[in-house]
Amino acid sequence: MRGAHSVITQASLALLQLSSLLLPLVTAQDSVSYDFDSYGAEDPSGTPYQTYRSNVDVKPPQMQINRNGTALMSGHVFLGINGLPTSGQNWPAIYEFSEDRMGSLVWTGNYSEPFDFKTQTYKGEPVLTLWSGELLNGYGRGSYHILNQSYDEIAHFQVSKFGDEMGDIHEFLITADDTAIVLIYHGIPWDLTASGGVESGWLFENTFQEINIETGELVFEWNASTHVGINESYNSLPSDVGQSEEAPWDYFHINSVEKDKNGDYLVSARVMDCIYKISGQDGSIIWRLQGRQSDFDVDPAVTFAFQHDARWVDEDQTRMTLFDNGPTENIGYSRGLLLDVNQDEKTVKLITEFTNLGKTFGTFEGSLQAIDPSNETTNFMLGFGSQPYFAELDHDGNVLLDVQFGKSNVVNAYRAYRQQWEGKPSTKPDMHWDQDGNTAFFSWNGATEVESWVVCTANASDSRTWTNVTVARRTGFETTVNLKDAQLESFVRGKAVSGDGTALGWTMASDGNELYDAPDDVEETGSASTPSPTATPTSSTPSATEAAPSSSSSGAAARATHGVMEQVYVAAVVVVGGLALA
Repeated sequence: MRGAHSVITQASLALLQLSSLLLPLVTAQDSVSYDFDSYGAEDPSGTPYQTYRSNVDVKPPQMQINRNGTALMSGHVFLGINGLPTSGQNWPAIYEFSEDRMGSLVWTGNYSEPFDFKTQTYKGEPVLTLWSGELLNGYGRGSYHILNQSYDEIAHFQVSKFGDEMGDIHEFLITADDTAIVLIYHGIPWDLTASGGVESGWLFENTFQEINIETGELVFEWNASTHVGINESYNSLPSDVGQSEEAPWDYFHINSVEKDKNGDYLVSARVMDCIYKISGQDGSIIWRLQGRQSDFDVDPAVTFAFQHDARWVDEDQTRMTLFDNGPTENIGYSRGLLLDVNQDEKTVKLITEFTNLGKTFGTFEGSLQAIDPSNETTNFMLGFGSQPYFAELDHDGNVLLDVQFGKSNVVNAYRAYRQQWEGKPSTKPDMHWDQDGNTAFFSWNGATEVESWVVCTANASDSRTWTNVTVARRTGFETTVNLKDAQLESFVRGKAVSGDGTALGWTMASDGNELYDAPDDVEETGSASTPSPTATPTSSTPSATEAAPSSSSSGAAARATHGVMEQVYVAAVVVVGGLALA
């Protein structure tokens, strides 16, 4: 754990005592912070992170909980975390933000610079998907990965025609037909005089493709320059941009594409301040929502700028979500917008605005997710892209959960999602036995069904009989079990158990110095039993109105204070070398 302000999370997970053994059982190794003023103050990277004894390779960001309310929706939180090299954070990560496991890591994997990390459905099965590659100046060069519930990669593919590792960061969407929608940024020669540039200039062409994942066959392709004039752009054209293939002018900046049930596409273009509906038949523009040539009467309360992540909420296409980065003339912070869109009368009205407690300004990237689109009173997940914040809000825009996962401008996550996921890793659970401290540590990267850890002992690692000495409710990513009064043999190991008592997996065996292979098909003896899932907790997760006890080297139960985020607003869009940032 990191720093004196780390908080041991024990929410609704009992420090259970087996009546037959009377052992002090479990404390939580996951750490979160509830003190905004001190969060990251002692960490030179600006990204406080968690460490574990059972898995030393896992060092996810520690979460700063600014508000922890009630009425949160079920599901896990998905973040594709990108950070400066000094942050040590460039991995996809799944977290729990539930009442009893607030800010606990579930899984992280070895994919650098992950973008658009989320769950999707492929061939009827739930999968994890992400882009990974090299992040450049507002775009990327990489490819696309699909993982099954065991976190094994079942597909890895490229864009069509443009060569390997040319896929862009901004979209990876699997359609109902098991095709993929992906993007490509590539330079093309172009006459830029209409926007004040040179005649023999270079344009950053924005292309999206729908491709067959298995074969790579191109299903559909659309190019911005074929359909949208460069004079519609709000992006500046500096004199040193657009004069070579190495520095093309990014006039469009596509950042989301979604295919609807009719086969048409919803496209967001950041520096156009515009959402486009594109015909899936011939690529023509059906309509423009805002921008220089808008087809809609847009309510002034809706006016957005440099937006991301435009999505239909309902199949009838009457409600739309988007992330309004801003700033606009009247709004200096970033916000999510739920819109009433009437395509017949061509009107757009505001239903709900969503922002976090600090009204953060996220210069680029960001997302707004209707967590359960089929429910009109669903909660919404709001991610601030370039700034390390996300929030869950109710349908009226009230903040229920407000979280930070690093210092500003050090780490970020392109989009934030709350989604359902069952992880069933093919790896074995991990453990560490500290003999001197009479303590065992258990974790299983990616497992979502573990509710308890049974601790067993034997006189040999290959023994066919193991004695249960105690059992502990899982507290978070890592569960710490005090074995001070247990009668132990030479070897210790753990068994992961589900809520209904099913054995899910065994760790290797430890003699306190090394780990050894051990059989899983063994006879178990002893009186330890799985604790009831309804056991009464001895403590609860701190809410928005109560502080959490913080851990310290002396073990004193200090009281942490809540701080509300203060964000310095930057009232200008960042443009570097003519590229509007992601």
